Amino acid sequence: MKTIAWGFLIVNYLFLGGLSAGLFFISALATYLHKNGETAGSRIARYGALAAPWPVMLGCFLLIFDLGRGFRFYKLFLHFRWMSPMWIGSWLLVVFTAIALLDCYAWLSAAERERIFSRLPRRLSFVQTLNRDLSNSRRLLAAVGFPVSIGVAIYTGVLLGAVQSRPFWNTNLVAQMFLFSALSTGCAALIFALVGNGKAVSFEEVRFLYTLDICFLTLEFFIVLPYIIHGKLSVQAVQDSLALILGGPFTLVFWVFFLGLGLLLPFGIEIRETLPSLLSNASVHFNKPLAAVAAVLVLAGGFLLRYIFVYAGQMSTLQ
Repeated sequence: MKTIAWGFLIVNYLFLGGLSAGLFFISALATYLHKNGETAGSRIARYGALAAPWPVMLGCFLLIFDLGRGFRFYKLFLHFRWMSPMWIGSWLLVVFTAIALLDCYAWLSAAERERIFSRLPRRLSFVQTLNRDLSNSRRLLAAVGFPVSIGVAIYTGVLLGAVQSRPFWNTNLVAQMFLFSALSTGCAALIFALVGNGKAVSFEEVRFLYTLDICFLTLEFFIVLPYIIHGKLSVQAVQDSLALILGGPFTLVFWVFFLGLGLLLPFGIEIRETLPSLLSNASVHFNKPLAAVAAVLVLAGGFLLRYIFVYAGQMSTLQ
């Protein structure tokens, strides 16, 4: 009897990898679009850079743990398989994590670096030579990591789409959907960080993040629709798999919780908050409770998207 091979840990891995990619993407974009010393851009870039490495590292740990024989994972890197999405993705994650960690370090203040290095044991004093200011490398790291972050966001969808035996996944629209979802969750995480840090939030910060998130949510929505239309017009196996979200066991979670609460509702909240600046030069509204709700809904929607696709994709071969 067939069983679900990819479970909850894989859902978390895909979500956390996409979240890190989105955080780095927004951070890199803010680094380039805002002038040096501009508070709005530097704070968004700093928050994104400081947060970006950790979700993907946690996700990779969960993936290795899920393999059951985690101590053998290194063997994946010993064999050159340039046509394997898993092999390409593994190296992509390694490169991305290294860049994200360097970028995170580059955004640490001198006081933060001193605090970290002062806690190291004295016998590791040679490590003090690494206590260097890399702030001048921020733009370079952003430029190098920008395309890599996009690659990581796409890879989380390509990993599923490459499995041809599962009709629910077998379309390039999955990779595009996961890309825009990852970028949107990155925006949402930064909005939540601005709400929760207790400091005043500027008009430029709100407009920048809301505008980006509205664009990403719109693009995600207009990938979801073609995905459904494509499935209904495709071969019988794909139509049967699509029935899982069109009357099947995932109908409620897809249409109500993901599409309704996780995409359309936060989109409506952000449009309401941004509309004054679109119609005139008035300031963007920034209701902190509403912003927090919208951010949490987007993050939950991003997680549910991956939950639905991981489980429904496997169930489509079990029916």
